[in-house]
Amino acid sequence: MKRSLLFLCACSTQQATPPPPVPSQTPGASTSIAPAVIAHDPPAPLACITKYYGGSARQEERGAWSLVLEDGTAIPYDPDVKELYEIVYPTGAIQPITQVDFDPGRMRIDALMLATYGKTASEVQHALTSVRVGGKWFGVHEKIAAPLKRVAARIDALHDSSLAKFFESPGGTFNWRKIAGTDELSMHAWAIAIDLDTTRSNYWRNERQDKPLVWKNSYPQVIVDAFEAEGFIWGGRWYHFDTMHFEYRPELLDPSCYPTK
Repeated sequence: MKRSLLFLCACSTQQATPPPPVPSQTPGASTSIAPAVIAHDPPAPLACITKYYGGSARQEERGAWSLVLEDGTAIPYDPDVKELYEIVYPTGAIQPITQVDFDPGRMRIDALMLATYGKTASEVQHALTSVRVGGKWFGVHEKIAAPLKRVAARIDALHDSSLAKFFESPGGTFNWRKIAGTDELSMHAWAIAIDLDTTRSNYWRNERQDKPLVWKNSYPQVIVDAFEAEGFIWGGRWYHFDTMHFEYRPELLDPSCYPTK
């Protein structure tokens, strides 16, 4: 299963109880695979993915867990799902990121995004809706409209006119494209990423590449807090920073999703 480590170009989340295990084999799977059985509760990260994205957790008789999507695609828990949680996404006070390659959320599972938000540009485009945030309209996937509206309500409740400038010249949302220099789709392809004001953004690729990378940011804590409270991770939490960038990844902001030590 293809997994992606993202270096982004600056440019229904309905919660449900995980469905029962899938008893039949995934189409195209080897006939030697034993029938699926659930011996005990699935690992926390796997249960979390089914909570936010649907599908089901399945365990084979030999003990290996997998995520079975609604289209029948089977994704192994180890390493695919497990790797999503190797770096804990930090919240709270904004801190400079100095640890090299500390990029929580840059790893993602393409098959999961495709199954959840759309497999083609046309499919995603038909799912677009507009949400007003910070005085500007953003076209996003209908599945993230509700949490984005809650972000907007949090920002409006601050009654702080100084925040308007951070929404003045937004970089956009939906753009079915690949990440520059890669064969991987950007999170903007699914319209679940939102870029705020480009003139106040700091982006790692714009820094001198012949010197050690130094983290920079001009976005205020209150905007970051508003987005993170509703399931959006922020590109300013990355060593490879992209501070105007927010994307909907609620599974990374739920403490119960991380494996127990």
